[in-house]
Amino acid sequence: MKSTRGRVRVRDVSIREWLERLRTWAKTEKEKIAGIPSARKKVIYIWEYYKLWIIGIVFVLWFGTFAYHQYTTVLHDYWCYMIFANTYADLGDPSKLWEDYTEYAGFDLNEKAVVFNASSYFDYLKGVTGNSYFEAFVAFADSGTLDGITMGTESLAALGETGRLMDLESEACASIAAKYSDRFVYCDAVREDGKTVHAAVGIDISDSRLVTEYEGYAEPCALGIAALSDNVESVELFLDFILTEDDSRLVRSE
Repeated sequence: MKSTRGRVRVRDVSIREWLERLRTWAKTEKEKIAGIPSARKKVIYIWEYYKLWIIGIVFVLWFGTFAYHQYTTVLHDYWCYMIFANTYADLGDPSKLWEDYTEYAGFDLNEKAVVFNASSYFDYLKGVTGNSYFEAFVAFADSGTLDGITMGTESLAALGETGRLMDLESEACASIAAKYSDRFVYCDAVREDGKTVHAAVGIDISDSRLVTEYEGYAEPCALGIAALSDNVESVELFLDFILTEDDSRLVRSE
């Protein structure tokens, strides 16, 4: 106990000495700057000797302000994150599609966000080397951010071969399979263990409201669910929304 208190006293003395040296240095610098004859030379002196400190302080203040703004204003989670690939229709947010879906789903947008990304253009059938849109898709999919993606049916089937789309015949998609298995799009997908399986990776939505009402695609199209999505229920709600003409007929589970 005695030696512990001794170490604390030594530490306290060291801190006091450091603060005293800092005050002495600040006083000396203040007197030195005060003795410089002109304001211009004072500025030159301060910049010459303290520019790294100035830059560092400005950066810390800027980064702190930016981080605080991001933390307090940006939502950190999503009800649903969708990519509508290879379309020039107005499907992003806010769009009529986005507004109608969020209203239909009854999401509290003050709690979490709904993102519709309609600015993505890549086709796995034609090669994606160096394609920044595909790289963004991979980043969203592999981080678990992405929930669903739509594109041409053949392109989606090819994309499913990467293993980044959920097997719709899995337990996680049981409710979707019960309603839409007759619309399933299949491909030979590579699983995590390296085995290739014939998997359902998409739902055909060529006759959906996404096409007929919102004019999203002129070609046959399909929707796939990201393999790491935690919001399968939200994607199912989207499917219900675009595949049911009379929304009032649907009884949605809480």
